[in-house]
Amino acid sequence: MTPEKRNTLPKATRKLPLDFSLTTVNIVLLLIFFFLVSGSLVETEELSVDLAETSDLPLDRLPRPLLLMDVDDKLQLNGDAVSPDTLLATLTPLLNETTPRLHILADRDVPAGALVSLIQRPDLRGIEIKLVTLRQFKPDS
Repeated sequence: MTPEKRNTLPKATRKLPLDFSLTTVNIVLLLIFFFLVSGSLVETEELSVDLAETSDLPLDRLPRPLLLMDVDDKLQLNGDAVSPDTLLATLTPLLNETTPRLHILADRDVPAGALVSLIQRPDLRGIEIKLVTLRQFKPDS
Protein backbone atom coordinates (compact mmCIF):
# COMPACT_ATOMS: atom_id res chain seq x y z
CA MET A 1 0.00 0.00 0.00
CA THR A 2 1.14 3.35 -0.87
CA PRO A 3 1.08 6.11 1.63
CA GLU A 4 -1.38 8.10 -0.47
CA LYS A 5 -4.00 5.41 -0.31
CA ARG A 6 -3.76 4.79 3.36
CA ASN A 7 -6.59 6.23 5.45
CA THR A 8 -5.03 8.92 7.48
CA LEU A 9 -6.57 11.10 10.11
CA PRO A 10 -7.28 14.63 9.12
CA LYS A 11 -4.80 17.17 10.29
CA ALA A 12 -5.60 18.40 13.76
CA THR A 13 -6.97 21.89 13.78
CA ARG A 14 -6.03 24.09 16.62
CA LYS A 15 -9.00 24.71 18.93
CA LEU A 16 -9.52 28.24 20.05
CA PRO A 17 -9.77 28.67 23.84
CA LEU A 18 -13.14 29.84 25.15
CA ASP A 19 -13.31 33.58 25.64
CA PHE A 20 -15.45 34.57 28.62
CA SER A 21 -14.91 38.31 28.23
CA LEU A 22 -17.98 38.70 26.01
CA THR A 23 -20.14 36.95 28.61
CA THR A 24 -18.70 39.12 31.37
CA VAL A 25 -19.38 42.31 29.41
CA ASN A 26 -22.97 41.22 28.79
CA ILE A 27 -23.58 40.54 32.47
CA VAL A 28 -22.05 43.87 33.51
CA LEU A 29 -24.19 45.76 30.99
CA LEU A 30 -27.32 43.98 32.21
CA LEU A 31 -26.47 44.93 35.80
CA ILE A 32 -25.92 48.56 34.79
CA PHE A 33 -29.29 48.66 33.02
CA PHE A 34 -30.98 47.04 36.01
CA PHE A 35 -29.63 49.60 38.48
CA LEU A 36 -30.42 52.50 36.15
CA VAL A 37 -34.02 51.37 35.81
CA SER A 38 -34.53 50.47 39.47
CA GLY A 39 -32.94 53.75 40.59
CA SER A 40 -35.31 55.79 38.45
CA LEU A 41 -38.32 53.99 39.96
CA VAL A 42 -37.68 55.47 43.42
CA GLU A 43 -39.75 58.59 43.86
CA THR A 44 -38.21 61.63 45.50
CA GLU A 45 -41.13 61.83 47.92
CA GLU A 46 -40.04 58.52 49.42
CA LEU A 47 -36.66 60.04 50.24
CA SER A 48 -37.96 63.22 51.87
CA VAL A 49 -38.38 63.66 55.62
CA ASP A 50 -41.25 65.55 57.21
CA LEU A 51 -39.90 67.42 60.21
CA ALA A 52 -41.86 67.98 63.37
CA GLU A 53 -43.75 71.24 63.68
CA THR A 54 -44.95 72.84 66.91
CA SER A 55 -47.31 75.75 67.46
CA ASP A 56 -48.82 77.00 70.74
CA LEU A 57 -46.91 74.62 72.96
CA PRO A 58 -48.79 73.81 76.20
CA LEU A 59 -45.90 73.25 78.62
CA ASP A 60 -48.13 72.07 81.46
CA ARG A 61 -49.12 68.87 79.59
CA LEU A 62 -45.57 67.78 78.77
CA PRO A 63 -43.42 65.50 80.97
CA ARG A 64 -41.12 67.02 83.57
CA PRO A 65 -38.27 67.93 83.85
CA LEU A 66 -38.42 69.29 80.31
CA LEU A 67 -35.48 70.96 78.63
CA LEU A 68 -36.45 73.12 75.65
CA MET A 69 -33.71 73.70 73.09
CA ASP A 70 -34.02 76.72 70.81
CA VAL A 71 -32.35 77.45 67.46
CA ASP A 72 -30.14 80.12 69.06
CA ASP A 73 -28.74 77.56 71.55
CA LYS A 74 -31.00 78.97 74.27
CA LEU A 75 -32.08 76.45 76.87
CA GLN A 76 -35.18 76.52 79.06
CA LEU A 77 -35.72 74.09 81.90
CA ASN A 78 -39.45 73.79 82.71
CA GLY A 79 -40.01 77.19 81.10
CA ASP A 80 -37.19 79.01 82.96
CA ALA A 81 -34.11 80.16 81.05
CA VAL A 82 -30.94 78.32 81.99
CA SER A 83 -27.37 78.52 80.72
CA PRO A 84 -25.38 75.44 79.68
CA ASP A 85 -23.00 76.02 82.60
CA THR A 86 -25.72 76.02 85.27
CA LEU A 87 -27.85 73.29 83.69
CA LEU A 88 -26.75 70.46 85.97
CA ALA A 89 -27.04 72.54 89.15
CA THR A 90 -30.56 73.62 88.20
CA LEU A 91 -31.55 70.15 87.03
CA THR A 92 -30.31 68.09 90.00
CA PRO A 93 -33.12 68.99 92.47
CA LEU A 94 -35.75 68.20 89.82
CA LEU A 95 -34.53 64.67 89.07
CA ASN A 96 -36.06 61.53 90.50
CA GLU A 97 -33.38 59.85 92.59
CA THR A 98 -34.23 56.26 91.65
CA THR A 99 -34.49 56.81 87.89
CA PRO A 100 -33.08 60.21 86.90
CA ARG A 101 -34.74 61.18 83.63
CA LEU A 102 -34.58 64.33 81.48
CA HIS A 103 -36.98 65.04 78.63
CA ILE A 104 -35.61 67.15 75.78
CA LEU A 105 -37.77 68.99 73.26
CA ALA A 106 -35.68 70.50 70.46
CA ASP A 107 -36.93 72.98 67.89
CA ARG A 108 -37.17 71.53 64.40
CA ASP A 109 -34.50 73.93 63.09
CA VAL A 110 -31.89 73.01 65.71
CA PRO A 111 -28.85 71.46 64.01
CA ALA A 112 -28.50 67.77 64.78
CA GLY A 113 -24.91 68.29 65.91
CA ALA A 114 -26.01 70.74 68.61
CA LEU A 115 -28.58 68.27 69.92
CA VAL A 116 -26.08 65.40 69.93
CA SER A 117 -23.45 67.51 71.71
CA LEU A 118 -26.03 68.43 74.38
CA ILE A 119 -26.98 64.78 74.91
CA GLN A 120 -23.32 63.67 75.09
CA ARG A 121 -22.32 66.19 77.76
CA PRO A 122 -20.26 64.50 80.49
CA ASP A 123 -22.28 66.11 83.30
CA LEU A 124 -25.49 64.45 82.00
CA ARG A 125 -24.07 60.92 82.22
CA GLY A 126 -26.19 58.63 84.32
CA ILE A 127 -29.34 60.56 83.45
CA GLU A 128 -31.82 58.84 81.15
CA ILE A 129 -32.53 61.16 78.23
CA LYS A 130 -35.81 61.00 76.34
CA LEU A 131 -36.58 63.06 73.26
CA VAL A 132 -40.08 64.53 73.24
CA THR A 133 -41.93 64.88 69.97
CA LEU A 134 -45.25 66.57 69.37
CA ARG A 135 -47.90 65.60 66.89
CA GLN A 136 -49.45 68.46 64.97
CA PHE A 137 -53.18 68.57 65.68
CA LYS A 138 -55.39 68.69 62.60
CA PRO A 139 -59.09 69.00 63.41
CA ASP A 140 -61.44 66.87 61.34
CA SER A 141 -63.40 68.93 58.86
